[in-house]
Amino acid sequence: MTVESMPKTVISWGIGIALLGGVLIATAPFLVSGPWRAVNTEEWSLVIGVYEIVMALARALLAPLGAALIGAGLVMKYLDRRLAGERIADRPRRWRFPDRAADHG
Repeated sequence: MTVESMPKTVISWGIGIALLGGVLIATAPFLVSGPWRAVNTEEWSLVIGVYEIVMALARALLAPLGAALIGAGLVMKYLDRRLAGERIADRPRRWRFPDRAADHG
């Protein structure tokens, strides 16, 4: 991955994770209440409990993580475009450090 492709990669990962989180939110109740409820042993209830905890964590974290990655990728693209000048003088003034002469003057 190069520096130029990093924003696009981060946005792609964000979209994928957000979509996965959305699908998980929509389908997790059906997966948990489906075929596993037929087994009524103590061992399976432990597996179901662990599965429900993992699914709850994934539902709570995947969609916000995807949104954060999309936002970070958009900020990276904006900054890349903003700082793309050939010379330092081509860059916008507000991104420069203050002149040393102005500090002592």
